[in-house]
Amino acid sequence: MYQIEFDEQAAIVTARLSGFWDVAEVERYRDDLNNTVGRLKSGHPRLSMLADSRELSLTTQEVAAAFNALAGSKYMELIDRIAILVSKMLNKLQAERMDGPKIEVFIDEDAAITWLKS
Repeated sequence: MYQIEFDEQAAIVTARLSGFWDVAEVERYRDDLNNTVGRLKSGHPRLSMLADSRELSLTTQEVAAAFNALAGSKYMELIDRIAILVSKMLNKLQAERMDGPKIEVFIDEDAAITWLKS
């Protein structure tokens, strides 16, 4: 499951991810993000994203590969910074596979939001 929210004042898209996902769920998430971010970008030249994956459980290598493939998605071109929020160090190490110049992985939500606003 996922929920996408938008903080208009901070221009931060927050995606809260939870549960066990399959590849089809990752693809639905990608499509929803592409549509949401595409719609918001015209009114917000600087747009950031917080991906809160603290409640997410990756179960297969295929699902992990699908998440890593998100780096090539349309929304990635439109977002200025992406903070991935994880619950523990092992998840942080796994999430850092999506590393890029505009992606940082955090365990602390306040640190993530501070980085997004900087």
